[in-house]
Amino acid sequence: MAADEFHGRFLSLEHAPLPRRWEPRAPSARERRSRVRELKRAALEPDAPPFTPDVWSESIAGPQTSAPPFIAVAAARFQGLPASNKLRAALREAALVSGLDISRRDVILEVAACAGLDLSRFVPAFDASGTERALLEDIAEARDLGVEACPSLVINDEWLVSGLRSLRDYRLIMKRYLARRAGTMVAHTVH
Repeated sequence: MAADEFHGRFLSLEHAPLPRRWEPRAPSARERRSRVRELKRAALEPDAPPFTPDVWSESIAGPQTSAPPFIAVAAARFQGLPASNKLRAALREAALVSGLDISRRDVILEVAACAGLDLSRFVPAFDASGTERALLEDIAEARDLGVEACPSLVINDEWLVSGLRSLRDYRLIMKRYLARRAGTMVAHTVH
């Protein structure tokens, strides 16, 4: 992923939650088509995993809300940032590669166990209302920064880049940002 390429090279990266739909409701046909287009576009990236839009097919009920996986990642944070990052990656793979509905509690618990989380600590944190409250505060903070769509990239609280971009576009954006900070122009290279 583009974020992995830049992590540690230019600045520290932090994943922040921004759910598409917090309140449970069935996705509309338009939302389903949009998700399928996003996945197909992401699959075109040279280093993309074998994405599947199966969870968004018409024959499956599909995710009713995006809240549970976000709460799960926040709950995993109580076991440390590495555990949280591992669960985020495992949930992403379960949804985008395996086509599983990660809004379901049983799927989240199975993915958490496979990711090596201590379920005796994870389940109480996942069920705690304080975890959801803290997460909602993080979401409000993201909205205060102007983030209204995902994915979004906030660079040093100065630039906001919204919407899915290619790895090439993210590279160019970072070069432009760094050049502007340094007061120099970026030469556009055509490969």
